[in-house]
Amino acid sequence: MTVPGIENERLLERFFAQSMDGFFFMMLDEPVEWGDHVNKDQVLDYVFEHQRMTKVNSAILEQFKAATPADILGTTPAQFFAHDLTMAKVRWREFFDLGHVHTETDERRLDGTPMRVEGDYMVIYDDRGRIAGHFGIQRDITGQYLAAEQIRASREQLRALASRLQKVREEERTEIAREIHDELGQALTGLKLDISWMKNRLPRDHEAIAQCASIIERIDQTSNAVRRIATALRPSVLDHLGLAAALEWQGQEFEARTGIKVAMEVLCDGVPIPDDLGSPVFRILQESLTNVLRHAKATRVNIRLAGTPTFLELEISDDGVGCTS
Repeated sequence: MTVPGIENERLLERFFAQSMDGFFFMMLDEPVEWGDHVNKDQVLDYVFEHQRMTKVNSAILEQFKAATPADILGTTPAQFFAHDLTMAKVRWREFFDLGHVHTETDERRLDGTPMRVEGDYMVIYDDRGRIAGHFGIQRDITGQYLAAEQIRASREQLRALASRLQKVREEERTEIAREIHDELGQALTGLKLDISWMKNRLPRDHEAIAQCASIIERIDQTSNAVRRIATALRPSVLDHLGLAAALEWQGQEFEARTGIKVAMEVLCDGVPIPDDLGSPVFRILQESLTNVLRHAKATRVNIRLAGTPTFLELEISDDGVGCTS
């Protein structure tokens, strides 16, 4: 006949031994008081020297690369966390305060190699409410953690690359806009002056005067196009007066060109905005206004820019038809 209590104990022992997760008990040589009435730093110093690994399963041995239970039994927190005792005591203080914790920690295997551990831990109390030790279930998540870190690092690299490409594009746009405005603008101005000189020296009734006037008009139209193209590439107001002024200029230009009313609210309080942030924000506004014109059928656009030394927000809304999913 099998006694139920003995059978349950046998099943628990089998579960403990065969679990894929690491199970362990760490017990104190002597229970300790814990609470606001004790010096917690002194108690933790005692715990880290006198709490010992007393029972482990095979998964714990595998996690720590221990050949036999004897390699790990009797080990103290001071030995487990010799690589970072200060942080370990901070975590154990929180653990003892709460009585239980779920956490991820950086630990070391017996051979010194790093290991990322995810675990659930519960304080064990004696019949007087003192801390006698704790029970833990933990998993080695080093592989998953490193993979996640690689993905995070890759995303950071892609973000940095995208930022660098945007900066390069803005630099190229600035250089092209400057060359168009300066070189081509000066050339057209010089050409206009030459044609005007010729026109003024022709007889009043010369048939070429009308042709000169037509050429001068086309030069003026071309000069306007040059200025418009150069401004679209990189408005000078963005470089000279900053983002807030550039947004206001863009809003006024959009209203004059399309007839759509633009309301502007700028709440930056004179906060300097770096170019690597200002240029993308300006481009966002340009693209948004283009979409409003093409799709929204709006009669009014509201633009709001709010900024502090650590925060920048651009909000664009309109009274148009919106979009359907």
